[in-house]
Amino acid sequence: MERGAGEGGGINDADEYVAEKGDAKDFALWKAYKEEDGPVFWETALGKGRPGWHIECSAMARTYLGLTVDVHAGGVDLVFPHHENEVAQSEAANGGKRFCNCWVHNGFVNVENEKMSKSKGNFLTLKGSLKGGLELRAFRYLVVTSQYRSPLNFNKEGLEGAKKTVMRLDKLRKRLLDVVEKGKEDEGGFGMKDVIEKALKGFEAGMADDLNTPRAAAALFTLVKGAEKALKSTPPFLPPSEAREVLVALERMDEVLGIFYDPPSVEGGVEGGEEGGGPVIVALKDLPVEAQELVRRRGKAKENKIWGEADGCRDALKSKFGVILKDVKGGEVQIMKEG
Repeated sequence: MERGAGEGGGINDADEYVAEKGDAKDFALWKAYKEEDGPVFWETALGKGRPGWHIECSAMARTYLGLTVDVHAGGVDLVFPHHENEVAQSEAANGGKRFCNCWVHNGFVNVENEKMSKSKGNFLTLKGSLKGGLELRAFRYLVVTSQYRSPLNFNKEGLEGAKKTVMRLDKLRKRLLDVVEKGKEDEGGFGMKDVIEKALKGFEAGMADDLNTPRAAAALFTLVKGAEKALKSTPPFLPPSEAREVLVALERMDEVLGIFYDPPSVEGGVEGGEEGGGPVIVALKDLPVEAQELVRRRGKAKENKIWGEADGCRDALKSKFGVILKDVKGGEVQIMKEG
């Protein structure tokens, strides 16, 4: 359960906790209204107030996912108090029915073996740290091939190594496609069937072992090394039929890892290409009438702190019109159109 504010701490202040102290006021389900809460409150039989932090997630899970959740994810910092409180209150409210079948808690991204912190000056963002599509893909490769429960150490050397790995995979894929398109079939072949079966079996075993992506990546490179060896043989012993089978196996693995893709445009101008220009700034009057109305509705929803409606308008602008809104200092909004 969540630890309360300590001796004398009120039930309505239980968002803060002291881990070593138990208290009868642990675990706030309801928080009485305070002036700084502004318009965030409900009028109820308990008085003016709002739910505690943890009850929100339990309520949303029950409403949209049912009494039992198959998979629940979050950072390792949420095990206690947040997730333990979700379990306690949900199972108590639902007659003891199991709240979640499988928990997935991810480790943090550290920078040079230190936790990211603005006070340390090592707080990084993707937009500010990565240049071009290759580095975006390399960072993704670093993340998805690391054990998700363990911390990921981010540094320049690791990113450079990941870039070389992604380039190696791209080169292999291109050579295999060339063989499929231009190669000549023969009765021999390099015997890639056994290599492919071993790699796929190892990959699936790794993913079934608590998403052990380092083990899965090792299986991927069993296939990569086998294909590279076949392509380097003299004369080439990899016929189009076997090259096609290798490509199919790579695609099956890539459905999980997501290595072969062109990064989309993102706010700030990073694109799939190394020197992409990204979205361009546009004026409100240059948008379609429906899009203009969505921008205005979002502005009013933000003013009234109706965050769900504001997010819905923003999502609709991006999905329907390719319009990205960026809030800047002073309350202004920058409107950008995807290229």
